[in-house]
Amino acid sequence: MAQAEDYLRLREEQGAPTEFAEGFGIKAILAALFVAFIVTPGSMFMWLMLGQQLGVPAVWVTLIIFMEVAKRCRTKLTRQEMFVIWSITWGVLGAAVMSQGFTFIWMQYFIRSDAASQFEIANQIPFWRSPPPGSAAYAARNLLHRDWWPALGLMAVMILWSRLSFFSLGYALFRMTSDVEKLPFPLAPITAKGVTALAESEEETWRWRCFTIGSTLGAAFGLLYVAIPVLSGVLLNKSLYLIQVPFYDFTKQLQDLPWFRAVPLAVGTDLSGVLWGFVLPFWVVVGSFVAGVLGRLIMNPILYSHGVLKMWEPGMDYIQTTLANQFDFWLSFGIGTAIAVAILGFYTAIRQLSRARGQGKRERAKMLAPPKGRGDVPVSIALLFYVAKTSWMILLCHMLVPKFPIWILVGFGFIYTPLMSYVSARLNGLTGHSVGIPYVREAAFVLSGYKGVDIWFAPVPMGDAGQGARHFREIELTGTKFTSIFKAQLVVMPLALVASLLFWAFLYKISDIPEDYPFAMRFWPRDATVRAFWMTATTTGNAFFLKAIKMKVIGAGAAYGLILYPLLRVIGAPTLFVYGTIQGIVGDPAMGFPMFAGAMLGRFYMRKFFGQAQWREYTPILAAGFACGMGLVGMAAVAARLIDKAVTMIPF
Repeated sequence: MAQAEDYLRLREEQGAPTEFAEGFGIKAILAALFVAFIVTPGSMFMWLMLGQQLGVPAVWVTLIIFMEVAKRCRTKLTRQEMFVIWSITWGVLGAAVMSQGFTFIWMQYFIRSDAASQFEIANQIPFWRSPPPGSAAYAARNLLHRDWWPALGLMAVMILWSRLSFFSLGYALFRMTSDVEKLPFPLAPITAKGVTALAESEEETWRWRCFTIGSTLGAAFGLLYVAIPVLSGVLLNKSLYLIQVPFYDFTKQLQDLPWFRAVPLAVGTDLSGVLWGFVLPFWVVVGSFVAGVLGRLIMNPILYSHGVLKMWEPGMDYIQTTLANQFDFWLSFGIGTAIAVAILGFYTAIRQLSRARGQGKRERAKMLAPPKGRGDVPVSIALLFYVAKTSWMILLCHMLVPKFPIWILVGFGFIYTPLMSYVSARLNGLTGHSVGIPYVREAAFVLSGYKGVDIWFAPVPMGDAGQGARHFREIELTGTKFTSIFKAQLVVMPLALVASLLFWAFLYKISDIPEDYPFAMRFWPRDATVRAFWMTATTTGNAFFLKAIKMKVIGAGAAYGLILYPLLRVIGAPTLFVYGTIQGIVGDPAMGFPMFAGAMLGRFYMRKFFGQAQWREYTPILAAGFACGMGLVGMAAVAARLIDKAVTMIPF
């Protein structure tokens, strides 16, 4: 089957609506308040404890709570209202976690860490990212201290820039990949059909029964995977893991065998990977498994025996082996495959536009015009909006770090970000996942010749808006007007800022972070060392990353994608296999096993048992229900742990 026919068939199976309705109102505002001041602290605490956020599970939990409240108020939530609540919940939680990543909690630790002291950069960190090491804000453990105000302002700017990228560039990429290229976005129906199942729960349709089955499975797995480790920490002061999180590592046990040398071998334990294997296109999962698991299993020993993988040493575990091999080979090869995706994407888009120009004026307008009533805006306005806000960010960054070459900032904002966002959006449309070129930011900083660490903390206009294309496809599948999401985001941003500030301040006040948090205590020192090491590249001239960039390997990766793609087209093989291998090369091999198991189970058993058409309807709803059930159990366990921590700090 031709590629275009594959895409159209997958899109037709998703059943996009032809009518759209408004979903924003007082219910959505109440949901935003609930998430900001009830759900957010639990998500923060879970991230510190286990390295996992509530994320999507918390979204489904919020939907169920508001659905039950609506029933008792003798009203109901429409599908569009439920999706707007879903979008708001995700936006508040995402912005709250983002604030941690850019300032406050992480910075208060990093500036006083042993790594910052040993690499002699603690006193060079600019005031607009964190107070100096001797500030009274640290002694008082007070994030509301005035020394933090510049960092707060910068945090607000970064969150605003991210949201504006979603509105402008993300929307334009959606129009290109979904409306023009007709890509299927295989993971988008998980949200759309999950929301539909909840909206139809009162009628007890098959969707609600399917969602309930998935929720039961998710709750049972969440009890073992999340609840027992968290609650055992409350009762026994020691976390017990019945299932190893996040994977079982077999790297050390097998590396003495010649055919397992330099092979990162681990099996992921998150059952949601099996559900993803059900939902994603079969050949995408197969391609990802072949490249991520079999490719490394076969190629790594060969590369090691020929002296290509030089950093690997016996005794390294899964993470260490993966990082070592990444620097030696797979990083450069992954960059090459990303370039191939960009070239193939532009070729497909140009071909589609050329086909439209070759048709009559009426047919061309019909092909490029958005559906009526969807709430679209002209693409030119969205792109103009992106140009304006990116120019503003470039000027701000230049004001904070005036000696850094401004042309690099312009390149990040107007070349790299749009290009990589398009690659990410296109891979999301094909495989459900995105890919990026790592260490581009670090390379630009070092090659610029700039000296100083302040550029590492500056708001560089660099990001990935490709996820926005997938989100707009989810909006479309639920029949929600785009204007509903635009209004909702105006509520999300200020609430996220206030909630993140208040609750990070509370958690920091009751306990010195990362003290008393197992995940943070284990991984933050490592992360601080890595970050400080990179920063020395602009102070001592350490250009370690340059050894990882190999032009010949990049060329080989690009040739792989560009040659294999037309070859598969010629022989009639599924071209989605190519995009699956590209995702597998840069993805986590440990997750390849459960995803492949799910794909094989669904393809050769479930489809025959339920029927192909019915199974395709079941899978996204099962995945949504599973996330909901796991989230219910996880939130309950985290709430108990959070209350325990707060009570033990009260002086009696």
